[in-house]
Amino acid sequence: MPHLPDIPRLGFRPLAGYAFDIEVLPASDWLRRVPEGHFRHPSRLDFHQLVLVTQGRFRHTVDFELETLRNGSVLAMRPGQVQRFETNKPWDGWVVIFRPESFQALALLGLCVDDMPVQWALGKASLEAVRSAMVQMHQDSQLAGPVSLVAALERAQLQALLLRLQLASEQLQGGSTGASSLAMHFRKFRQATEQRLHEWHQLSTYAKALGLSEKTLSRATQEVAGLSAKAYLSKRIALEAKRMLAYTNWPIAQVADKLGFHEATNFIKFFRREAGCAPGEFRKQHRG
Repeated sequence: MPHLPDIPRLGFRPLAGYAFDIEVLPASDWLRRVPEGHFRHPSRLDFHQLVLVTQGRFRHTVDFELETLRNGSVLAMRPGQVQRFETNKPWDGWVVIFRPESFQALALLGLCVDDMPVQWALGKASLEAVRSAMVQMHQDSQLAGPVSLVAALERAQLQALLLRLQLASEQLQGGSTGASSLAMHFRKFRQATEQRLHEWHQLSTYAKALGLSEKTLSRATQEVAGLSAKAYLSKRIALEAKRMLAYTNWPIAQVADKLGFHEATNFIKFFRREAGCAPGEFRKQHRG
């Protein structure tokens, strides 16, 4: 059988000579840098990406959901998500790209960038503060001086920016459980699913690995994600299946095998239950 490619991964690739793991640039520069062919194909991110729209409208598909951003809106994408560029009229804004390790210090504050919604609208005051912070980061990345000091400044400013965005998203969601023990349990569960969903399909396996009871894990997931831990796990496995079906040419049996299903028939039953259609039907719908 010939080799069939996975969804193309998009790594952090700044311009030659750029020394930092955080990059802030005007939307026009970002779009000019993206190869033309990239607009026609989906890609899986290996970094975090924030898009702030300050003029016009920006449409972007994230894991099969079409996100439409208008003036004052923010799009927050995280590693592992699959994006696809849509046809857009001219728009303006700012883009922040950074590696996950760039904001590790935020964990000490009980905050996590992955908790942010995919997109939300900023108020007038927050919009100006966020825009100004991004402009300042862009300017400071070009400062002359020791690379280590400029890098430290960029990381500090990124943390401040993410804290500001976190506060704005908390206001949107009407409060937070970000620092609660249940929220921290959920984050560990979410991280474990990202790492092991191709092997572990039973909630009991995750609970044992995390040193939690299934009841506690379900309470944590219900509080943060609004659904049971079992439902969250099934939804996450189904999303990965959708990505493979829509964006690769792998046979359905191969998709089942990559997701840890020993029998393709079991995968088909699972997918039909979660997606409401057979894998082949889903693939046809997303190849038109």
